[in-house]
Amino acid sequence: MVKGKGMDMKIALIQSYVDKDVAKNIENMAIQLSQCKEADIVLLPEMWTVPYENKAMKASIVYQSEAMDLLQKMSHQNHQRIIGGTMAEKAGSSIYNTCFVYDKGQLVTSYRKMHLMHFHGRIDYTEADVFRPGDQFCVVDHMGILVCYDIRFCEQARILAQHGAKILFVPAAFNQSVGKAHWDILCRTRALENEVFLCAVNPAYTYQNYTSYGHSMIVDPNGQKIMEMDEKPGIAMADIDLSQIDRIRQRMPFWQIRRTDLYTCKEKENEMDRME
Repeated sequence: MVKGKGMDMKIALIQSYVDKDVAKNIENMAIQLSQCKEADIVLLPEMWTVPYENKAMKASIVYQSEAMDLLQKMSHQNHQRIIGGTMAEKAGSSIYNTCFVYDKGQLVTSYRKMHLMHFHGRIDYTEADVFRPGDQFCVVDHMGILVCYDIRFCEQARILAQHGAKILFVPAAFNQSVGKAHWDILCRTRALENEVFLCAVNPAYTYQNYTSYGHSMIVDPNGQKIMEMDEKPGIAMADIDLSQIDRIRQRMPFWQIRRTDLYTCKEKENEMDRME
């Protein structure tokens, strides 16, 4: 699956500062990735190439190839898997908020954010002004991907777990106010209710006009935090043991007790699949 031995692996979280200069962000990420050689898997934040602002995100499309080339190069050089946060992806006439995953230099999968943020408050905001939502779940080698707002939808996390995900990776960009209220409880709940590991990364505190929360973390299948960063830029690493999942599921057999005779949670057949 990855270069870790057996069921043990080392996870690195990069909580990067995001500048308005996209080229500078790519350059800084190259430096940070070079400091993660020991990790089996590295997780980057949502929109690490550009400040979280619709006009800027749309304009950042011209840097897509350069950012992907960096992920490919560092994944090959460090002989590891990189869950590449997200970037703006141009596909035909559509733009997606996309996570690209590289393993030892090979692009193994990609995931387009399924749930786009929609918020009404002092300022109304919707990601749909820029992005089109994806419509494909993503699980590869027992690893499932959620992007930021996706974590609010328990159905998606459950479907990933049902498809064999033992680790949920969450590139995100929670802001400070919402992060204080919901980040911790959402991360721990999604891990606990599915009895899986969850690794989640925000950008570092305050970049440009968007105040990010930071507090990237890794949660175990019992809903306990293995590690949590503060709000500052940096890199954190932690070891996880996937065999812990079996031990917890044996002690607390949620999956066996589910009343699937009364309820189910499943994905619908995709329209594109029917057309093939």
